[in-house]
Formats: sequence, C-alpha cells, structure tokens
Amino acid sequence: MRGPRNRVRRVTVPGTGAELGHRVTGGLHDVPGVTWLDAPAPEDVAECATVFAVELDGEPDLYRGTGRT
Repeated sequence: MRGPRNRVRRVTVPGTGAELGHRVTGGLHDVPGVTWLDAPAPEDVAECATVFAVELDGEPDLYRGTGRT
C-alpha cells in the first residue's frame, strides 16, 4: 500500500473535534512506516460512519515505490 511520507501533525474527529493520538512504526530510509491511530472514545463515534481528519506537515508527499523485497 502506498502512503504519505509526510509527518502527521494531528488527527481529529471533525464531528466532535476530538483529537486522536497517533504513532508511526517501522519504515526505512524513504519507505514510510505504518501510521496507527488511537481509537476514538465511544461518544466520538458516529452511528453510521466516523470520519477522521488527518493534518499533514506540508503538501501530501505520497510514497510510490514498491517497498522492501
């Protein structure tokens, strides 16, 4: 899967404004790691679908390589 090489500055739930914790694991050189989001609190989850707003550091810079082989 391709992903952003940018640093994630902030993740929020737009409907409630709740801010979610996040962390990146793995990655090597220019291959980005996996960004994990903390689950929102039950009161921040919508009945049908919950949307997350991910604020990146700068314009999106997507990794387009093949990863590690």
